[in-house]
Amino acid sequence: MFWKTLRSLFKKYFIAGTLVLVPVALTIWVLKTIIVWADDFIASLLPATIQPSFLGSERIPGAGLVLTIAAILIVGVFTRLYLGRKLFALGDYIISKIPFGNTIYSTLKQILATAFTPGSEKFKGVCLVEFPRKGSFALAFITGTVAANLSPSSDVPHLTVFVPTTPNPTSGFMLILPESEVRVLDLSIEDASKIIISGGLLGS
Repeated sequence: MFWKTLRSLFKKYFIAGTLVLVPVALTIWVLKTIIVWADDFIASLLPATIQPSFLGSERIPGAGLVLTIAAILIVGVFTRLYLGRKLFALGDYIISKIPFGNTIYSTLKQILATAFTPGSEKFKGVCLVEFPRKGSFALAFITGTVAANLSPSSDVPHLTVFVPTTPNPTSGFMLILPESEVRVLDLSIEDASKIIISGGLLGS
């Protein structure tokens, strides 16, 4: 009885500690990786004589990240100007003519545009659909109405829905379903995303 209780307590506290420490450790690791990468990236671009240093050290830790963020902000401001828009449009045109490179570039642009678009703008609502078989249901996001040239039937209105996978909601399936088979839920995009990512553990 004693060993059973001890094992139960060990398991409970170990899981609790894991849930606290692992996200923190992974977050620190990711941030450290980004900072080190940014430092090395800036160091590879700048001559050694003008690289930021502090108190005799080779480089200021994190200075590369600050300079990278500053460079991104400067480029962002420049793209808002008329001359900047014209130059970047020219750059897009040139890259679009490079074999294979244009595929990588356009794909990355689409991924980033999707990632930085707020959820309220990407999706029209949360719904429940019968997927992947009869009697089995999945949470999905309504993405819009089906264009006439894609609709399976001109008599019945259809919707496009995105069924995300767990725990990675950035991949999934795009379905075209009759509007009558899409059950709209009174659930926010954020709450639905939490449920999907957690595999239902954070159900509301």
